[in-house]
Amino acid sequence: MTTILLVEDEVLLREGVQEMLEVHGYKVIGAGDGQEALEWLDQVAVNLIITDLVMPGMNGVDFVKLVREKFPRLPIIVASGSPGSVVRRLGIDSIHVPGATASIGKPFKTAELIAMVQQAMADAAT
Repeated sequence: MTTILLVEDEVLLREGVQEMLEVHGYKVIGAGDGQEALEWLDQVAVNLIITDLVMPGMNGVDFVKLVREKFPRLPIIVASGSPGSVVRRLGIDSIHVPGATASIGKPFKTAELIAMVQQAMADAAT
């Protein structure tokens, strides 16, 4: 079974996305921020990460960088609904974060996210 680490600081959104992924057959571990997610990565083998971009404490850019140092081939999908001004403050031009496998804008449709997860997993298997 594919295990996904879902990093999202908004509890209701995290729970909703987690439920949606679980309905599609994925095991999901939820984390409220980048630090909690890093702790999970030390304890549990995951196949894919979906992370928010703008979070308290550690932002998605820094989180992806730290994950890449330890897990260079782990697929990472960045999800963000942040306006361009916020994204630029993080030092990037778009929600596509260096080191991330893919990015998706919020709000997204279930089918879009599931397709992206499936594609990231297929790419990682090759």
